Amino acid sequence: MWLPFSFLRLPSGMITSLSSRSPARPALAISEEERCIVAGTSVNVERYHSAAKARLNGRTSVLRLCVLAAAFFFAAAFPASVSAQASSGPMVEASLVSDRVSVAPGETFHVALHQEITPHWHTYWRNPGDSGEATRLFLDLPEGWSEGEMVWPAPDTYRLGPLTNYGYEDRVTLPVPVTVPANAAPGELTITAEATWLVCEDICIPEDAMVEITLMVGESAPDADGARLIETAFSLAPETGVGIDAGLVQGDGKLVLTLAGDAFAPGPDTIRNVYFFPHDGGVVDHNAPQPYRVEKGEARLDLTPGFLTRNGINADYTGALSFEIRNGGDWERHVIEVTAASGERVNDLAAPAPVAATGGAGGAGGSPAPTMAFWQAALFALLGGLILNLMPCVFPILSMKALTIVNKRGSDRGHARELGLIFGAGVVLTFVALGGVVLALRMLGGAEIWGFQLQEPWVVAGLAALMFVIGLNFLGFFEIGTSLQGVGSNVRDDGRSGAFLTGVLAVFVAAPCLAPVMAGALAYALAQPPMASLTIFAFLGVGLALPFVIVSFEPRLLGFLPRPGPWMERFKQFLAFPMFATAIWLVWVLSVQTGAQGVLWVLALFLAIGFAIWAFRMRGLVARMTGFAALALAAGALWTTASLQPAAVAAGNGEYEDWSPARVAELREEGRAVFVDFTAAWCVTCQVNKLGALADPRVRSAFAENDVALLRADFTNRDSVIADTLAYYGAPGVPFYLMYPANGGEPGILPPLLTEPIMVRAVQAAVRE
Repeated sequence: MWLPFSFLRLPSGMITSLSSRSPARPALAISEEERCIVAGTSVNVERYHSAAKARLNGRTSVLRLCVLAAAFFFAAAFPASVSAQASSGPMVEASLVSDRVSVAPGETFHVALHQEITPHWHTYWRNPGDSGEATRLFLDLPEGWSEGEMVWPAPDTYRLGPLTNYGYEDRVTLPVPVTVPANAAPGELTITAEATWLVCEDICIPEDAMVEITLMVGESAPDADGARLIETAFSLAPETGVGIDAGLVQGDGKLVLTLAGDAFAPGPDTIRNVYFFPHDGGVVDHNAPQPYRVEKGEARLDLTPGFLTRNGINADYTGALSFEIRNGGDWERHVIEVTAASGERVNDLAAPAPVAATGGAGGAGGSPAPTMAFWQAALFALLGGLILNLMPCVFPILSMKALTIVNKRGSDRGHARELGLIFGAGVVLTFVALGGVVLALRMLGGAEIWGFQLQEPWVVAGLAALMFVIGLNFLGFFEIGTSLQGVGSNVRDDGRSGAFLTGVLAVFVAAPCLAPVMAGALAYALAQPPMASLTIFAFLGVGLALPFVIVSFEPRLLGFLPRPGPWMERFKQFLAFPMFATAIWLVWVLSVQTGAQGVLWVLALFLAIGFAIWAFRMRGLVARMTGFAALALAAGALWTTASLQPAAVAAGNGEYEDWSPARVAELREEGRAVFVDFTAAWCVTCQVNKLGALADPRVRSAFAENDVALLRADFTNRDSVIADTLAYYGAPGVPFYLMYPANGGEPGILPPLLTEPIMVRAVQAAVRE
């Protein structure tokens, strides 16, 4: 399948081309975190290499992902057709085995995908955890033959920085029961299958292979080698029917899993490392610790809810319960399949003592895997900051930068450098300050995202008023001692405070944008200790400020500008209108957030500010008192705006419905492809995509012709469900786009800047059989 990519991070900063078929056929190599930075979004790899490939029916045409990436530019992904011939990947040797060399009509036997995995690499369990892709096996069986569910041996855990994944090292066998029809004709039979998997170490490589096995239909006869592998797989799989009662309830922001049964009869002194592997992703936070308490015959685990259970438990959840029992001087691992009844509690054990965050290892035998290197995150932060200068949300700030550059014309070289550095300091310090606020709120239990400040109506109103004031200043209606250079023009303190304020404002307005490669750096930063996180935020600031600072240090770059003259004043006045346009946009954002009441009070704010400016232009005590009274009225209007209740935002309109996890599930049950637009009124990039690619007639036609369901999740105001969903997919903010395939596979994540070809190809991939 085809999916759009931009800049992919690898340890070397380049794409590694490896193939599961031959060196001549490239495949996508994913970063060591098993996430790739795809057009600025940190993503789960399985969203890209779909496991839902077509069943064979005697033919196979597999679309392989070939990706070339370069900083600052979006690359294309080129599908390549691959012939259907048996082979295996360079990191996994795959084969199809059976516990029979000959099967009898009416018999049920097992075939299995056996993987020999390169040391230190791993493949994935049915629930891969925070990232990865479950191994899939698609059997091409004769008519009348039937297959059952794959048997999954118990997984190990693999911690990758802020991620915890579930899978296998060294080797694994995945059996599938197959039933022979009673009227099966005797003779030789070849069973062919296609297997797909993701294999990871420092990088991840999606691989696939054609595998086959030849059996006889006649008298049943065992295959000793295949039977041994399959019996081992069954011995490692969770035991069923053990008689464990389990219940799952919610309370105090956590899930309480209670268990009762003979498996816990040995008591706390002989049982350790209790850990729950849910079959489904999103039930629990995989990376959170799972503190537990064991008493004779009973156990309790306290789990952190995932996005499926954050707002309540509405289903019974099944998973593998892993624990170790002391046997003499050794500890033996036991794994039992349990189904936790929703809303039930099977014991009254008290809460366990809290444990340190271990990334979900839980003693389940997993080995830690490497994380993104700090220098790599810093590099991506720097690149993301540079690209942020080209994002739509920064266009208003470019007006102020342009005016500052114009005013530098004729300045002495030392002063130009000084202003450039002061502007850079304003940018860097504001990035660090905003990052610190996000980290602090998250540590206090919030689900803050980057750009969270524009979810506050008083911030939006304040910025709108500031843009209004700057516009008036540019038109010459007033001078504030310094006239706000970097929030605009020249100032009487030689522009130092204005240059700093320009940097502050640039970050405050531009922060909600997610530039390509920026999101991965943000996701890394939000998962690190405070000092490392703030350093990454500082690199983002350096990237945003760097072009301006370079111009300040190299006056020859300003040589294209004409000599100083009256045109400079006209240029300054012209730049007032982008400020007014920005104020209008922010008022519209406020109208979405708070409704008509918010618009009323922000217009009152504008009126009070205008009156204050008029009063301060006159001389005398009365004029000053009048001006201060007007400023008090402006403060009151802003305070009232802050106290307004958020308006209900109808995300769906026209072709789009309101998004909810339940609605996604309903549409997928109908077998429809689903496109989800995570957006916000304050996100300029979101609006550009709505008016551009998403409104393109060819894209709308592709949606309609393929019966793609369209959902919209509006994050203009705070919404914990949307925040949890963004966090689950590793997205630090909006815009964010998901395309769920019609065949039930995992969703693909699209880049934050959409184009018509990207959307059309994504639709085609989602509906392909």
